Amino acid sequence: MFEVTQATPSSADIVVVGGGMVGAALALALSPLDVKVLLLEGQALSEAPRDMPALPDVGCFERRVSAISPASQRVLARLGAWNLIPPAHLGTYTRMYVWDAEGTGEIHFDAADMGASSLGHIIENRLITDALYAALRKSPVEVRDGVTVTGWQALDGRSVLSLADGSRVEAGLVVAADGARSPLRQWAGLPIREWDYGQRAIVATVQTAKPHNCTAWQRFTQTGPLAFLPLADGQGGEHFLSIVWSQDTQEAERLMGLDDTQFRRELGAAFEQRLGDIQAVSMRQAFPLRQCHAKAYVRQGLALVGDAAHAIHPLAGQGVNLGFADVEVLAEEVERALKRHLAPGDISVLQRYQRRRRGENLAMMAAMEGFKQLFGRDELLPRWLRNTGMRWMDGQAALKRRIASQAMGLAL
Repeated sequence: MFEVTQATPSSADIVVVGGGMVGAALALALSPLDVKVLLLEGQALSEAPRDMPALPDVGCFERRVSAISPASQRVLARLGAWNLIPPAHLGTYTRMYVWDAEGTGEIHFDAADMGASSLGHIIENRLITDALYAALRKSPVEVRDGVTVTGWQALDGRSVLSLADGSRVEAGLVVAADGARSPLRQWAGLPIREWDYGQRAIVATVQTAKPHNCTAWQRFTQTGPLAFLPLADGQGGEHFLSIVWSQDTQEAERLMGLDDTQFRRELGAAFEQRLGDIQAVSMRQAFPLRQCHAKAYVRQGLALVGDAAHAIHPLAGQGVNLGFADVEVLAEEVERALKRHLAPGDISVLQRYQRRRRGENLAMMAAMEGFKQLFGRDELLPRWLRNTGMRWMDGQAALKRRIASQAMGLAL
């Protein structure tokens, strides 16, 4: 269990529900402010630092990774968490290569064209979370783990949380960082727009014969995109990558049913053997793909962040980056409110956060949906348009810099 150094309060100024990457980052971002912050997490957390392997094989990596943009890197650095991520486990990518499986369209991005050292980093989720909690241990934030929230209600201008042990916690502001299926969002009656893509994303770690050369690869097919994301090389020079293979549900189930040899063979063929043979593959995991967006992020005394507000298709790797941007903006608005002697949970404060974030999140989600629809069609005209468009865009240096800047968070 996470070490608790004080008695559990029955009230706090701000309670963050959900201690994943976004929730932990928000609690940490609020910690310098003159407010009492409580973080509630349903899972039991380990006090001891994680014993990190020396990366000798594919089984040493967590299957869930995040593509951390330079903007998110800056957020984590300001929170004091970035330098706590083991450097040997950072998968840096300086180039990105995207192509259409059904034609000749392709596009390249290079950090050198941006005057940047990298386009981003591929990092195991557990390492980001570990770093955030290591920083939280040095902060005044109180963390309660192994806690299940069973209800929320507004009472006399405050938010009241009911816990599974029968106790209650009151706060001026409750922030839901409890995921795409957010119970808090449901209890608060905040409506959503969602749809099922009819796809599953297969995630695993692979070892390839050829080096990835710090390049992120993405191949678009009618049945879904395939991404190869560079991880840190092994100490023996092994080449490791994380894969995210989004496929229509029936095809994903077939792929999950293959043995490792068959899966490696089909994966290599789908990737056009760009990195030679797939030499090894870790245990695979598949999860359904849905898109979800809350029509409102806030109500008096309650705000949504991260996947509780917006869950996006993983094809551009922007999900957690949007969440970290939520964190930065909400923390700024809370600080601004305190300076103006306003309560953090005041609806006028929260609506400013919503205005600043909702438009950007919607724009990114619309772009990802557009990409998915465009590449999912096999008719001659859409296929000609996307291939011609990709070839044209690859020659437009200024436009590519602008697109890359948006993805990196440099244009924010």
